[in-house]
Amino acid sequence: MRCRFVVRRGGVLAGLLLFGACVSTPGRGVPSHYAQDTLRAQCLRNPAYCATVSGGEGLTGPWQTLAIAGGTVVAATRVLDDDTRVAIRREMELCANQARTDVLLQHSGTFEGPIPNEGECKQMTVDREGRRVTWAIRLGLEMHEAALACAETKLNGMRVRFSLKPRYRFNKETKEKSLISPEEKAVLLRKGGEELKGTLEPDVVIHTGDPLQVQAVYDFKFPCVKFDQRPKWRTYPPGHRYAGRLQGDIYKEAFRPAEVELIGPRKGVFW
Repeated sequence: MRCRFVVRRGGVLAGLLLFGACVSTPGRGVPSHYAQDTLRAQCLRNPAYCATVSGGEGLTGPWQTLAIAGGTVVAATRVLDDDTRVAIRREMELCANQARTDVLLQHSGTFEGPIPNEGECKQMTVDREGRRVTWAIRLGLEMHEAALACAETKLNGMRVRFSLKPRYRFNKETKEKSLISPEEKAVLLRKGGEELKGTLEPDVVIHTGDPLQVQAVYDFKFPCVKFDQRPKWRTYPPGHRYAGRLQGDIYKEAFRPAEVELIGPRKGVFW
């Protein structure tokens, strides 16, 4: 029997491999909201049957599939060879291209041209959360959302272990990092979010199955204007824990020896 087992990341499930049998066979390309409730229930009753390979938050976030054939786990890639790294980067670039194109098409007719000019990027608007922001911020947020959804789909198909927007604490002195769970993040946000300042939240992290064993980091950037230029890491502002330093340099320091890649839409993605 050939089937696909759907699991999600969170809590006691981390790092365990599935050795049970599959009970159903969803179709190819099944979206995350079709996760198999029966198998998920078995996971909750007996964590020894579960594997954590997803990029979501607990049992309510995104998930990744782990293929099983004849009762044998087909393990996700644990060591990223050069071909896999090149393939992942290519897919992330395609996601950035598609995200920018899709979002600009959604706002077709809003700007004088197909893309906003510098003045339009600075104009105020209201985002999906009802907040007053510039068009540069709104478009960037929407493109990030689209790119992450694309990345989830692409990485699921490549059977690599990954997390989307995991949050880390990083100790500059000891060079050690720790993972902040979605539950802890929610608590800290309710308290005002002060303790989250200085933490790191890359867009896509490829890992061994343990988000602390990082293999590659990808971060999306979507400039509002001059999108045909190479994307740039932001410089942390005055008052920030890393004031004056480039975001990419901090990521490289925190996630060493993993590769850290900046991903942006390429020239000509939207005419």
